[in-house]
Amino acid sequence: MSALLKLLPVAAAAGVAVMNADTLKKNLNVIGKVQVAATSGVEMQGIADAVAQDFVDTKDLPVDDFGAFLKENMREKGGKETRDKSKDPWGTAYRLALDVPKNGFIVQSAGPDKSWKTDDDLNYFYSLTGIAGKNAISAELASRAHAASLKQGTSASLASAGGPSSTNASKPAPATPKTNAPPVKPSQSEEETTRKVIESQTKRAAAGDPQASFDLAMRYVTENGVFKDYGEAKKLLEQAVKNADSQTLKDKAQTQLDNLNKVLGK
Repeated sequence: MSALLKLLPVAAAAGVAVMNADTLKKNLNVIGKVQVAATSGVEMQGIADAVAQDFVDTKDLPVDDFGAFLKENMREKGGKETRDKSKDPWGTAYRLALDVPKNGFIVQSAGPDKSWKTDDDLNYFYSLTGIAGKNAISAELASRAHAASLKQGTSASLASAGGPSSTNASKPAPATPKTNAPPVKPSQSEEETTRKVIESQTKRAAAGDPQASFDLAMRYVTENGVFKDYGEAKKLLEQAVKNADSQTLKDKAQTQLDNLNKVLGK
């Protein structure tokens, strides 16, 4: 686990909503909770970026104790400590799930109702392909994630996506022996790791990758590692909507685009 402290962007840009805020508004009809959901979505993106940066250094994901990872690595901008960083704004512990077929991970929140597997759950997917290549998730890591999901009672949810099937769940891949291991490579600086992540997202977005287009657009909106640029964000969101490979991503990008157009007065 990287000892570097990551900055957690808990404050959303004005007028920007994320994730499934429209669904929340329809189901709950409580504007305050929707605004908190919007902020939580930006926070989840920051968490996903931090996990990805750590993966570049360690080639591992904190599936065994995600809460400990968040407490150790996440800090609010300005050094404030207003709440437990391992929990979402509603006080439920964040979860980290793997999606092996899509070669990525999902940061999960139970949402305002604090119950899992309900309509207001929030999920932020991050593909590792751009920063670690295809098949970045090892069999040993998938097995550990599956074991962690069983302990949480989430084996039938996203937490086990792509994990061991019911026919081999009792035979997890053996852990890699740690004897005679090569020396650990010194961690990169946080700035260098962020630069590499942004460089990867930029290349993938230029090639038409919808998830990369969305993630990079949100960086320009929230000024996360790049200068704020609503014009570039608008172009990337339009590209994400056009090339989206799932209805969820398309709806999420369209919501962001609609809100951004309101900010721009268009």
